[in-house]
Amino acid sequence: MNVEQVESQQSFLQAAKAELGMQWDALAVAAGIEPRALKNYRMPDDSQNHRGMPKLARRAIEQLLLAHEKKNRKKIA
Repeated sequence: MNVEQVESQQSFLQAAKAELGMQWDALAVAAGIEPRALKNYRMPDDSQNHRGMPKLARRAIEQLLLAHEKKNRKKIA
């Protein structure tokens, strides 16, 4: 998954969840994010509960995606 191609925070999180094949709470734990915080990050932008995701949280999810990609490359090789 090319994280630069995903436009919104909500889309990024949905794409990451799908790519990693994780439930929301498992994704939060793996990234070191409180599950409730992740829920707020994935809310629509116009939601009262929406919160902007800190750069560190986004980077943690990007790191999970990179590790997943490397793992899949090793399986193919």
